[in-house]
Amino acid sequence: MKRVTWLLLALAVAVLVASPILAAEKAAKGRKAKGGSDALRGEYAIMASECGLTDQQKADLKAKVKARKDAQKAWMDANGDKHKALREAYSKAKEAGDKDAMKKARDELKGLDTERRKADADSMTAILTVLTAEQKAKWKAFHTYRTLMRRYKRLNPTEEQTAKIRAAAAAASKGLGAVAGDDKESRKKQGEIQKELQKTIEETILTAPQREALQKKPEKKPRPEKKPAKEKAAKAER
Repeated sequence: MKRVTWLLLALAVAVLVASPILAAEKAAKGRKAKGGSDALRGEYAIMASECGLTDQQKADLKAKVKARKDAQKAWMDANGDKHKALREAYSKAKEAGDKDAMKKARDELKGLDTERRKADADSMTAILTVLTAEQKAKWKAFHTYRTLMRRYKRLNPTEEQTAKIRAAAAAASKGLGAVAGDDKESRKKQGEIQKELQKTIEETILTAPQREALQKKPEKKPRPEKKPAKEKAAKAER
């Protein structure tokens, strides 16, 4: 009940902040990366925009991103061939029904993957040190909002609804931050908060037709018809 209360309080002020939020979001989407090859791009450009990074923070972020990419390349240079060989060894052992060889390859692959994930996590932690506590909260809120919009975008929400969803996500992200962790209990609590958040949005923000549309599975786009190889070859010769 408490969760519903703080989510509804967030929604109450959403209309007041709708215009500036949406204006900032549109500006972020429309803004292209400028400058040389060292300009922030993709996820990091979004981070800089959403969190309002200073020029110094942007410079620090670029350095951290470069260090992350360098670390990833170094890992691939050192382990890429080994990782590929282990995958091939596992496939051959599976085909041969050699359970011992399968287990050996699988265990070694698991060790390499764990090592890579830890390196990635460490480099991402270093990137987040660029942000202040308030900026980290903004980034968490944005991630929560973006995840929600993957669910609701196909319903074509209005600008007012989108702003309310974003406000609800910001409120819920505080609760999610309080139970951050990868253990079973933390994941359970995170799931409960996410479920409550979706329930609040669907009961208080979405219209009845939108709720009905949400229950229907989105239609799959038809795959383009494959042209026969002969037709492709003839076209290539022209």
